[in-house]
Amino acid sequence: MSAFFGLLGISMIPSVEDQIATYIYSNFRGFPLTVTGSLLTVRHFVYCTGDYIGCVKKEGAEDLVHIFGWEKGIGNFVPFSVSLLKHAHWEMPMHFSHAAYRNITHDPKAGRPMDAFVFSKKSDLPDGVLPDLEKNILLNFDTGTEEHWGRRKLIADMLPALNYTDEPVKLKIPNGENAKAFAHGVGLVESLVGPMLGGKLKKQVFDLVGLNIFQQLFGVDISEHLDDHFEYDKTFAPGVIGVPVMGFQGKRLKDIRAKIFARIKVGDIGRAFIKEAEKRGWDGETRLNEMVWIAMFAGYGGTGNLAYETLKFIVKDPETYVPLYKKDPRAFMIEAARHFPPVGGMNPVAYREDTTHTLANGVILTPKAGDLALTLSSGANMDPQVFKEPHAFIPNRPNGMKLLSWNNELDAFMSCDSVAGCPAAPRGCPGTWLSLRVATAAVGFFVDGLVEAGKAGNGEKSKGASGEL
Repeated sequence: MSAFFGLLGISMIPSVEDQIATYIYSNFRGFPLTVTGSLLTVRHFVYCTGDYIGCVKKEGAEDLVHIFGWEKGIGNFVPFSVSLLKHAHWEMPMHFSHAAYRNITHDPKAGRPMDAFVFSKKSDLPDGVLPDLEKNILLNFDTGTEEHWGRRKLIADMLPALNYTDEPVKLKIPNGENAKAFAHGVGLVESLVGPMLGGKLKKQVFDLVGLNIFQQLFGVDISEHLDDHFEYDKTFAPGVIGVPVMGFQGKRLKDIRAKIFARIKVGDIGRAFIKEAEKRGWDGETRLNEMVWIAMFAGYGGTGNLAYETLKFIVKDPETYVPLYKKDPRAFMIEAARHFPPVGGMNPVAYREDTTHTLANGVILTPKAGDLALTLSSGANMDPQVFKEPHAFIPNRPNGMKLLSWNNELDAFMSCDSVAGCPAAPRGCPGTWLSLRVATAAVGFFVDGLVEAGKAGNGEKSKGASGEL
C-alpha cells in the first residue's frame, strides 16, 4: 500500500506522469492495461481535485497526445466506467485529433449504439436516469436515419429560441443573485469545493444559467425548482461519466424532472410542441418529455459548466481577462468554449464496419462493426494542425470557428438553415446558439460584479492575453 501511495505521489509531477502513461499504454494489454489505465485516471482526479470538466479531460488529452501523437490522432483508452468495464469494454479506440474527431462527427452516417448512454450501458441505469416515457433517446440513433432527422427537425421547428441570432439574451436574475457577492467569494475554497461538491458560487452560476435556459427555451419560470435542479445535476453529471447511480438516486431524479415537466407541458410552447409532435405521428408527451430531459442534461449542465469554467478562468487574472471579455464577449466565449468544452465528445460511437487502427506506438486495434469508440473534444480543440498556438487564449483567432465543442465545426453549423443540421454539419448540437448566448450573458453578469467590486483593474494587461494558459 505504501508503494502505491508513493507511486501516486510521484505521478503528480507531470513529466513523471507522462513517462508512466507512455509505459502503461505501450506495454500492457487486456486486464493489466485495464487496471493500470484506471489507476492513471484516478491519478488525474486526485491531481485535478475532482474537476472533470476543467482539468481531468485536459490531463487525459495530454496523455493521448504524448503517447500517440497528432498525425494519426487515434489511441487506445481505458474507460473510467464501472458499467463499460463490467461489459468487457476493457479498452476502446479514442479519436482525439481534430481530423479524427471530425471524421466521425461530420460523417452523415455516423453510427451510435442503441444500448448505451455515454459511459454507461442503459441496462445498468436505474429507473429515472433516462426519460420516463421512452428509453431510446435521440443520442442513440445513427446520423441521418429517419428517426434521428425527424426528432431533430421537430425540436428545430418548435423551439425558436434555438435559432441562430446575434441578439444578446436579456437575463432574468434569480431572487437574491448578487454578482458582486460572487466576485468577493471567489477563492481557494470554491476552487476545491465547487468542482467536486457544487459549491455556493457554482450554484449561483448554474441558477442563473438554468433559469434563463428554461425561460428562453420553453417560456416558463422554474425559479422554485432551481434548488432541485442543482441537486439533480450533482447526481446526473457524475453518472454521465460512468459513476454508478443508485436506485434511490434514480427515483429522486425522476421526481425532480416530473416537477419541471409538469410546469413546461402546460405552457404555450409545451402545448404547441405536443400538438405538433402528434401531427407528425408521435406521442406528443413522449417527445416533449425527452426534450425536457435533454434540456436538464445538456442545456443546464453543458451551458452551466461552460459559464462556470470560464468564470474560474477569468478570476485567475481579471485585470487581463475582464477587458478582453468586454472587448468582444461573443468571441471571448467561443475561445473559452474551445479551452473548456463542457461535453467530452460524441460518446460513444459505433463502428459501421470492421476497422483496423495501427497506432503510433505499434499497438494494433481491430474493432468490429458495432464495437464502440470514443471521441475527445479536449484533444481536438487543441490540435496544433488546426489552431496555431493552441494553448494560448486568443479570441477571434484564425480558425477559431473550427472548434468542435458543440460536436460539429461552428462555422459549418452556422451555414445550415436550421439547427436540425445540414450536409455540412449533420450532427451539431441543436442547442449550440442558445447555449452560447446564455453562457455569454451569464459570464457578463458576473464580470460586471468583478468590475463593481474593483477586481478588474484598469485593463492595461489585456494586450498580453495571448500567453499560454
